[in-house]
Amino acid sequence: MAARWIRCVDCNVAAHITDYDCLPSYNYDQKCAEVIEKPVDDEAHFMGEHKRHTMEELFVVKDSFISEGRYGEPLKISYFEATNGTERFVVKGWREDINHAMVYEVIPGYIEMRFKREVQADEIRRQLGEEIKDPPLAATAIERFIRIVEKVVAQFPVNDRIEITAETDTPLISHCRIGVNALREILAESQSNFDVEELEKVEQFVYQNNEYNAPMTFLLKRAFTVKREQAASRTSGKVQSVSDRRAAQST
Repeated sequence: MAARWIRCVDCNVAAHITDYDCLPSYNYDQKCAEVIEKPVDDEAHFMGEHKRHTMEELFVVKDSFISEGRYGEPLKISYFEATNGTERFVVKGWREDINHAMVYEVIPGYIEMRFKREVQADEIRRQLGEEIKDPPLAATAIERFIRIVEKVVAQFPVNDRIEITAETDTPLISHCRIGVNALREILAESQSNFDVEELEKVEQFVYQNNEYNAPMTFLLKRAFTVKREQAASRTSGKVQSVSDRRAAQST
């Protein structure tokens, strides 16, 4: 059985129905000195709690998961978008205690994302010093180079798509490769900053350090707000995915 999301329309809460919902729980009984098996049926429990309420199935909007906590944090609050086919919602999930089950609130609305691009200036300085030593680049030339990188990264042309190359331990920060067109612009603007020999070394540095989480990759930092909508203002048109909105806002 595929996992499903069921929303109670009356209470605006949801249940995540999976194959594991009927697996029993086990507790050790010290008096009997044995393990006691306890039958579990989470779906039946949810349906019983919301008996005679209106139920509907929700479908998760692809790539909409976001959280302020780190991936491994068990008590973080997480959000994702879902739809019943005509309306859009934000599902907020959390647990009060690590031993408690997740609780899911359904909020009519959507997730608004904001983005900031940040150049790894300290890492660029350090790596340039490591790779170009004989002779080293002048400190003033390095600072001008970093300012060029920051300017170009801040104003990518629309046709340079942002490509994520590595994730961090939080969904709010990712490493991204600088596009080919932007790299060419950085090197073109750096011609007056370095002599011919230095520029060749810098060009090699730029292309070799633009993968995974290397210094020339920039950080894409996200911030988000849950925008609530009143029932009367919700549209019945096609729900735009968060990934589509991210692409529009990132370019």
